[in-house]
Amino acid sequence: MMPPATESARRVTIVAFLLLVAVLSLQVFGNTAVQPATRGFLWVVWVGPLLVFLPGLLRGAWKTFIWLCFVLLVYFMVSVMALADAANAAIEWLQLALVCVVFTAGMLYARWRRRELAGQGA
Repeated sequence: MMPPATESARRVTIVAFLLLVAVLSLQVFGNTAVQPATRGFLWVVWVGPLLVFLPGLLRGAWKTFIWLCFVLLVYFMVSVMALADAANAAIEWLQLALVCVVFTAGMLYARWRRRELAGQGA
């Protein structure tokens, strides 16, 4: 059984992660400048790398949370660069906020969970 803080960090990470996937999907499928035939491919390229982490997140594997945070750095950079375009500022701010929440909560969970498991001799 995990302490409440660790479990809360895990839940916040998963909820924010799913919201981030939803926002990214909305950006891909709501983009009228992209041909409809290529939206599926763009979705796989843009959202696919995040979905690789979903099984490990649901299992609570702390190493998965760490690797997710490394990958999130790319999404953070893209979000910050996209903020220069004022046309999509609201959705970009939301994406940036979700990336920051997933990163912070994920790192807290990984740190706390690793310490708990080290204390149990696992």
